[in-house]
Amino acid sequence: MTDQQANLLPNLTPTFTPLILSLIFFLTIIPSSQPLSSPKPHPMKYTFQPDHKTYGDMRITSLHRYAIKGLSGESVPNMKLNGGDGTFEDDRRFALLYDTSGERFDGEDPRWLHKENFLCAFTAPELLATLETEYRVETHDNNDDARRLLTIWNRKLGRSSTPILGPTDLACPSGREETSQYFTELCGRNVQCVVASDSDTRLSNRHSHQFGNTSSGVKNNEGDTRTIHIINESTVQQFSEAIYGKDSNKHLSATRFRPNIIIDNLEPWAEFDLIGKTIEVVPKIENVQDTPLRFRIVSRTVRCAGVGVDPLHPELGAIDIPNLLAKHFPQHGPYLGVYAVMENDKTTNACGGTISVDATFRIVE
Repeated sequence: MTDQQANLLPNLTPTFTPLILSLIFFLTIIPSSQPLSSPKPHPMKYTFQPDHKTYGDMRITSLHRYAIKGLSGESVPNMKLNGGDGTFEDDRRFALLYDTSGERFDGEDPRWLHKENFLCAFTAPELLATLETEYRVETHDNNDDARRLLTIWNRKLGRSSTPILGPTDLACPSGREETSQYFTELCGRNVQCVVASDSDTRLSNRHSHQFGNTSSGVKNNEGDTRTIHIINESTVQQFSEAIYGKDSNKHLSATRFRPNIIIDNLEPWAEFDLIGKTIEVVPKIENVQDTPLRFRIVSRTVRCAGVGVDPLHPELGAIDIPNLLAKHFPQHGPYLGVYAVMENDKTTNACGGTISVDATFRIVE
């Protein structure tokens, strides 16, 4: 305190002296080069307005299957859903389990396991994004003798190059062993290609267990892991513009989020309003079915680091999807997309059916 400041003190009443002393001391120790600044204004946030949304028929723009959990999927014009399977044919039917994870998978009594136990997009996104895969099912007179062929290429070299694996038949133990050996060498850890199976020889046509990314099926479908993942193209577009801006050359692709079904003609985030509702497939005229397929929307999809790398465009680099969702759309948290399950009863989906691109969904209840 300076002499000039001290000379002011006798004129102050005892009640205010301690307060003034504290103020003078505080002002004395603050460097003049660091003035107090006003708080920065917060950016405008998106406001969820469900009352302003419309719910017309939703068009199916693309369909995707991921036979092996964590590997790139394939885009298909239509997809068969077998009665009782609960999801796309062979979707996430196989997985690459770390032998050192401490978790044991019993093919005869399969249980849901957290994705940290697998070689997948959550544990090794950059590595698996270097691979391009193809999976096809070749059926014969006896459908249970179908071959389930996996082929893998180096993504940079493309499919015109020699495959680095396959075609190998995942329907038989030798094909799964070959796949296990390849990924063990690739990642440097012991990996086992696992599948739910009631046979020591060839897999049957029945898809009884799905290696789901989350336990949504277990929690919302009476313990059944099988779900169908739906992404709204409009939501992804709005999220992409929030990150990169409307005029940027960069953009998020809906396929980054590993959906089974991509839809449009639905306002951004309106898919969350459909939770608990049932939607029905309205097929194209040439694919009319006697009984339309129905699905019940059961939950939102929580996002994780596994979608930080776009498997189709790994050159874009990794981004933190959960944090970006929380930053730009905090009202939705780290959620994007919804899970659906097949409505199975004596009159609906009992025999399965086929879903096609350009068909539509309508809300039925």
